[in-house]
Amino acid sequence: MSRAFASELLKLRTTRTFYALVASAVLATLALSILGAALGRWGPGDTPPGEDLVGAAFFGLAFALVLGLLGVTTELRHGTIAPTLLAVPSRARLVVAKVAAHLVAGFVLGLVAVVLDLVAVKAILGIRDIEGGTSLGEAVRWSAGIALAAALLAGVGVGVGAVIRNQVGALVGGFAWLFVVEPLLTGIPAVGDTIARFGLGGLIDSLDGFGATPDVDLLAPVAAGLLLAAYVALAGTLGALLLRRRDVTA
Repeated sequence: MSRAFASELLKLRTTRTFYALVASAVLATLALSILGAALGRWGPGDTPPGEDLVGAAFFGLAFALVLGLLGVTTELRHGTIAPTLLAVPSRARLVVAKVAAHLVAGFVLGLVAVVLDLVAVKAILGIRDIEGGTSLGEAVRWSAGIALAAALLAGVGVGVGAVIRNQVGALVGGFAWLFVVEPLLTGIPAVGDTIARFGLGGLIDSLDGFGATPDVDLLAPVAAGLLLAAYVALAGTLGALLLRRRDVTA
């Protein structure tokens, strides 16, 4: 397992996709952070600027999900899954190794995004002589929460990609669920509260500690992290089972 995990980490470190996603997350986060800090206006009763602008780090979460969705689908699309399976014949071991490697990569991506966001916002607000209202404890909590959420989203993405297999379908389906389906379901009275608490968006809000709507009773961060980890395990298990039942061709 350690060799399979090391191999997956090596693939991530030596492919342009990982660096392109990191660069995209960094540029998008910095652009929104700098613009928001430079142009924003805050009154006495508003959310403190530091908390208001840390939401730009959401790009780290989005690109972490993309990274995970590409983890299996890229190999299936380009046929490199065949030599990978020759090196790691057990498809269950392969999926576990991919999930583990993408957990690490997603954590790094999320952490880079939130730290850059906090630094950029503090610098621009300092130039404008505006107090951000963010304590060190809050910055650490947001950084840890976003990085952990990004890691787990990347893990979910790997499992979903193994289930769907088609790269475009996995990307469209993953983004549609997170940004369209879940928000629409939260507006339905019968299921809205449940989706808001136990859906991916609600669990992310629980972990990162900001951006939640006041009328939603979110899970505690530890419970949210455990449930999101269970989603990773469920998606990975389904992906491994389906990958075992399907033929793989070069």
